[in-house]
Amino acid sequence: MQFSRSPLYIAMAALSTAALISTPVQADEQSDKMEIIEVHGKVSDADQIIGQAQMAQLQANDLGDIFRSQAEVSVGGSNPIAQKIYVRGLEDTMLNVSIDGALQAGYLFHHQGRLTIEPELLKQVDIVAGAGDATSGSGALGGAIRFLTKDASDLLSGDEQFGGNVKLGYYGNSEGFKASLTAYGHINDNWSGLVTVLKRDTEDMEDGKGNTIAYTASEQEVGFAKISGELSDTQTISASYDMRQDNGTRLLRAHWHPSRKNFALPQESERTTSTVNYTYNPGSELLNVHLNVFNTENFITHDHPLHQGVNNTYHAVYDSTGFDLRNTAQLSNTKIVAGVDYRSDEAKLQNIGTKSETEGLEKGKVFGLYVQNYIDVTEQFQISTGLRYDNYELVDDNSVTMNSNGFSPNINMSYAITEAFSLNAGFAQALRGQKVKELFVLGYYDNDINLKEEQANNFEVGFKYLGDRLTVTGNVFDSTITDAVSTLKNHGTIEHTLLTNVGDIENNGFNLQSRYRFDSMSVNLSYNHSKPKWENHVNPALSGAAISDQDWSIGTSSGDTLTAGINYTVSDDLEVSWNSRFVKRLTNSGVNVWSNQALPEKAGYAAHDLQATWYVMGSEELVVEAAVKNIFDKFYYDHATYAALGPVDSGVAEPGRDARVTLVWKF
Repeated sequence: MQFSRSPLYIAMAALSTAALISTPVQADEQSDKMEIIEVHGKVSDADQIIGQAQMAQLQANDLGDIFRSQAEVSVGGSNPIAQKIYVRGLEDTMLNVSIDGALQAGYLFHHQGRLTIEPELLKQVDIVAGAGDATSGSGALGGAIRFLTKDASDLLSGDEQFGGNVKLGYYGNSEGFKASLTAYGHINDNWSGLVTVLKRDTEDMEDGKGNTIAYTASEQEVGFAKISGELSDTQTISASYDMRQDNGTRLLRAHWHPSRKNFALPQESERTTSTVNYTYNPGSELLNVHLNVFNTENFITHDHPLHQGVNNTYHAVYDSTGFDLRNTAQLSNTKIVAGVDYRSDEAKLQNIGTKSETEGLEKGKVFGLYVQNYIDVTEQFQISTGLRYDNYELVDDNSVTMNSNGFSPNINMSYAITEAFSLNAGFAQALRGQKVKELFVLGYYDNDINLKEEQANNFEVGFKYLGDRLTVTGNVFDSTITDAVSTLKNHGTIEHTLLTNVGDIENNGFNLQSRYRFDSMSVNLSYNHSKPKWENHVNPALSGAAISDQDWSIGTSSGDTLTAGINYTVSDDLEVSWNSRFVKRLTNSGVNVWSNQALPEKAGYAAHDLQATWYVMGSEELVVEAAVKNIFDKFYYDHATYAALGPVDSGVAEPGRDARVTLVWKF
């Protein structure tokens, strides 16, 4: 069943629409330092920044590739359709995730990932770990991830007016092929545009033992368009349209192996995101206005096989619309960012096959006011303080109306002992009210009528050393999330289908990152230790236990993680890199919430990747990108893989060795 037009049609239509224009990137001044790790504390609110050059070097194909070098971030789920992002052990459902400012709210199915993005479109990824600034948005309990896409100016160099590239790629493990076409250029002196169309087809993957990972084949189509321009000397506007479609025959629970209850069925999913960004900057120190307006629609369709002569086709749609309007005032030693944001979410589940009425419908909205003040007290001492107020309203699928509201303060300080070495400390709070449920539990899971808002408190102390060649940063954090919302599993007389406040989460640990630059080489190291656990729980047997893989939509526990990378410029024509990820064995990793017995330990592992970029004849017009992922064909389960060691069903191992090659022709 087809619900959308082709990406080529959509991309071209979007580009030809005169109202569309490119997003002002708030971190442009970071372009010279895109691969330098930033510390939470706060000249920038990003803990880590993955830049365009680094992503090109990673030759990323999915979320796992993008974050492979980040020790603080784990991506579980071997099958790309089932991948979930975890920051300090907390799942992306606990984070604010955005694409060009468009918040990616909602959750399709807890047996699948909720985030989709094409790495080729990205220029930068910002990671904010832990509750942060007031500008992070409403409900950012575990932090934020911001994906920023490219525009024409990122691809044009010098006095070039037009350009384009064709990419043809091959993936050995899945015998997959990828083809993309990108065109970009200046329409006139004030306007520029970019269009990308992409198609990727893959067969089933194989794990490190050569076993086929069943039903991981897919067909993906991507259409992307962005146009940017100046309305006047004081006004810029931009708009983008991003569509990603993924079709294939998948397991009902895509992160588990086939079984009697985990059968294969045709599935179709699609995400479309539209954004408009407008900036008014008349040159006044007191007035610099930025408006972001967005809409994201996610749908997924499951075509169930015939049952008693009836074909049940479940079509679930999550629609999210909102805006963020802010002004930045720059005084002598103070920058004040003040704004208002709003988001409206709607989730709907229908059984199309039986022509039934809507099975489930929920609507939620959140309105926020915020201010963040950055003050240079002296040349050595900076302080940032902010406050958010958020008001939530939810009308759930039982027509019950719920409301909550509250304030979220933060304060961060940084003191430079020398020009290169500084210390920082901070506290941030975040509040999240009642939210729209996961699509495929509408009409099945009920909300506790006394459901309370969740609240995160995050304390951090850290340091930063930025030398000419050596960069070292580190921090220690202590985070709590009170009144976390989840389901209860066979506890007393409470139904397991009830969503309620089950307990408080404690998460503490530390991070260390370093980089050393040689003349033609750089070495990167990153280390993370974080262990989210239940500080207390309504089920006493779980108090003090680690957050387990069965606590869906909350988090998981991973062993201490070390990432290491070496980047070497062999010549003007050739660049190579080696990246490794070491994860320590994790014992007593969690608790089986069905039988209250400890899960087996999670085995440690090391995985290594090799990448190379060859500029044929020393020119950027023809480039060959090659990579070997999991070069030693290691068989392992990522610690973040959902239910990897579950007692009933087991997760899926990571892919084995994958040799990739991409030919890039620029014109």
